[in-house]
Amino acid sequence: MSEIRRLQTFLGFVRLGTIAAVAEVTQYSTSAVSQQLEKLASEVGVQLVQQHGRTLRLTAAGEVVAERGPALLDAWEQLRSEAAATTGVVSGAVTAAAFQSACLALFPPLLQALRHSAPGVRLRCVQAEPERALAALRARDIDVAIIERFATRPAEPHADLTERQLCTDDMLLAVPQSWGPVTDLAQLANRPWVFEERGGPERAWAESLCHAAGFTPHIAHETSDVVLRCSLVAAGEAAAFVPALTPAALRHGIECVQLPGLQSRTLIAVTRGSSHADAAVQAVVEHVASITAGSE
Repeated sequence: MSEIRRLQTFLGFVRLGTIAAVAEVTQYSTSAVSQQLEKLASEVGVQLVQQHGRTLRLTAAGEVVAERGPALLDAWEQLRSEAAATTGVVSGAVTAAAFQSACLALFPPLLQALRHSAPGVRLRCVQAEPERALAALRARDIDVAIIERFATRPAEPHADLTERQLCTDDMLLAVPQSWGPVTDLAQLANRPWVFEERGGPERAWAESLCHAAGFTPHIAHETSDVVLRCSLVAAGEAAAFVPALTPAALRHGIECVQLPGLQSRTLIAVTRGSSHADAAVQAVVEHVASITAGSE
C-alpha cells in the first residue's frame, strides 16, 4: 500500500523535523519526499503541513495524523505479520542493531545460524548504542534492538515495545599484565582509566563502582569502542572495565579480573509489540537467545 509508505514518510518528517533530514535517512531525493507528503495530504483531503518562514510546520490536521498515524502503522504491521504466519514459511528481511561488544560476539554466529536453519531470513546488522537503537526501533528503521541494562539505571517503561531477557554478562576489570596482580579495585586509585563517554549506562555504573571502592577515577581516555579500550589496556596505558562477552582475541596482553559482588549487565532483545508475531523477527530473537545462552 503506497499510502502506508507515505504515512511512514510523513511520520519521519514529524520525527526529524525537515524534509532534508528525511531524504538523508531514506536515501530519497528531497523532491521525492515532498511529493510523498503532498500525495498523502491529497489522500487525506486536507493540508498537513504549511510554510512558516523558511520551515514547514504541521497544520491542525497534520497534528491529528501525527498522533493517530503510529497506531495505524502498528495495526498494518501486525496484520502483515499474522497473515504471513498462516503460510508457515519463515522468510523476510530483518534489521537488527546492537552495541559494539554484542555486535562482535553475536552477529557472526547469528548470521551463520540463520543461513543454516532459516535461509529465508535476510538479516542486516547495524551497530548502535541502546538509546539510538530504541529510537530506530520505534521509527521502524530496525526490527530488533539488542540493548544492555545496568542495575544503576532502572528500566524505562515502554508499553509499545516487547522485551526478552537474553542473559547476564559479567563485567570484568581489565589491567595491563605489566602492572602485576590486582586483588583490590582500590589499588588502581592513582592509575589512569579508559571509560565510556559520559551519558552512557556503563559510565554511570563504572563511576559508582569506583566511588564505592573509595576513590574518584582518573579518566585519561574516553571511548565506547571496546577494541580501542582493550588496545589501550594492552599497551599499558590504562585500566578499564570490559564485558565478559568481549571476544578472547581482543584480550591479548590483558589481565582480566572478576569484580567483587559479581558485577554484571543484562542483555535484552527488544522488538515492537506490533511485529511480535512476525516469524522472521522471532527467528532472529530465538537464535540470539540460543547464542547468548551458550555464552553464559
